Amino acid sequence: MRHYEDAFNMLCGKFIGQGIHRKVFECKIRPDLVVKVESDDNRSFANIFEMQFWDANQHYKEINKWLAPCEYLSPDGMILLQRKCSPVPFDYKLPAKLPEFLTDCKRDNFGIMDGKLVSVDYASTIINPSAKLKKADWF
Repeated sequence: MRHYEDAFNMLCGKFIGQGIHRKVFECKIRPDLVVKVESDDNRSFANIFEMQFWDANQHYKEINKWLAPCEYLSPDGMILLQRKCSPVPFDYKLPAKLPEFLTDCKRDNFGIMDGKLVSVDYASTIINPSAKLKKADWF
């Protein structure tokens, strides 16, 4: 067994889901986090973009209130640890408006954190964000 496989097995628990570029797992070490693992086959730097966006905006309340916090990025950007959120319940009333910077508005890209709707996948956001609300185009 390779050492990175051993480390992966120590860190990653149950598979939660996946998108185009990443797979998401429960974190065995900290149950309040998820582990986002980027694919080697189709490198998009999604983890890096997400961490950079969080770092740049974590102190701006009008922006950060819409985001699940990122806590750690591996040196190569392949692994991101992010705050774990609950899935959005099927009967949850999605808001009619969202901030302009949230561009990938599908239910799976959001979660519930501390009773509020937040984005859990914001790697495809507008770099210079505006908190101005726009009509949400849910798909």
